[in-house]
Amino acid sequence: MSNSEAKTRPAAREKATAGPAQLAYPLPAGSEETQRLIQQSALVNPFTRALFVEAGIGPGMDVLDVGSGAGDVALIAADLVGPEGRVLGIDRNGAGLAIARARAAEAGFSHLTFREGDIADLGPREKFDAVVGRLVLMYMPDPAAMLRRLAAHVRPGGVVAFGEYNITPAAMRAPEGLPLTGKLFGWIDGAFRHAGAETRMGDELFRAFRAAGLPAPRLSLMSYMGGGEDWEGYAYAAATVRSLLPLVLKAGLADEKEVGIDTLAERLRAETVEAGGVIRLPELINAWAKVA
Repeated sequence: MSNSEAKTRPAAREKATAGPAQLAYPLPAGSEETQRLIQQSALVNPFTRALFVEAGIGPGMDVLDVGSGAGDVALIAADLVGPEGRVLGIDRNGAGLAIARARAAEAGFSHLTFREGDIADLGPREKFDAVVGRLVLMYMPDPAAMLRRLAAHVRPGGVVAFGEYNITPAAMRAPEGLPLTGKLFGWIDGAFRHAGAETRMGDELFRAFRAAGLPAPRLSLMSYMGGGEDWEGYAYAAATVRSLLPLVLKAGLADEKEVGIDTLAERLRAETVEAGGVIRLPELINAWAKVA
C-alpha cells in the first residue's frame, strides 16, 4: 500500500499498532444486518463455491471457516465436503451464529458446527485441510499476519482460500447518467474508509498471501451486475447504505435527507431503468494457495 493510501486509513493504522486481531466490525449487529448478509450471500455464493471447487475442497475434508456470520460460507463448504467431512465455523457474533446453527440444522448438516470466539481460541493441535473466509481480511489491521496464523492450522498440502471485495467507486461502476448511483458508491466507500477497513482488500490479496509466507495465490475476479425493473441489486445496495448510515452521517458524506433511505432502492431502480443502464456491484477477488 502506498503512503498516500495509508494516510486514508488512520483508524486502521492506529489499531494495528495497538495489536488487536481484528478491527471493530463497522456494521451494526442484529437481525437486520444478518438478513442483509444473507441477501448479499445469495448474490455472491456462486462465486465462492467456484473458488472452493477450483481450490480442491471436496469430500472428506476438514474445513475451518473464519468469520462465519450467518453461516453462508460454511454451508457451501459443508455441502462440498459431505457427511464424511467436517466444517467448523468461528465468529465473535453469538447472535449471528444462532442463525447459522439453525440454518445448518435445517440443511441436515450434522458435520457443520459453529464456535463463538476468535481464532486466537484455536488450540495449536487443531488442524484442518482448508481454511476459508469471505470478506474477513478487510477488517484486519494486518491481513498477512492473520493469514500466517491461520496457515499454521492447515495441514501440509492443505488450502487457504479467501474472497475479498474491492469497495471503491471505480470497482462499483455505474455509467454516466446515474448520478444517484455514483453518490451511493461514494457513500459506501467513504463509510468503510472512515471505519478503517481496507476497501481495496481484493487487490491486496496477492501481497498479503506472499507476506504471510504462502505461495503466490491463484486469483480470479468476479462481479455481480444487473439492471432493469426486477434486479435485486437495488435492494441490496440500499440495504448496505441503511446499515452504513450512521457512519455515512458521522463522516459527513451526506445528510439523511440526501440519502432518503426509505426510498433509496426505488430511486436507484427508477434512475437505472430510465437510463437503460447497468450497475456493477463491488468486485469480489478470489485467492487460494496450498500450504507447503
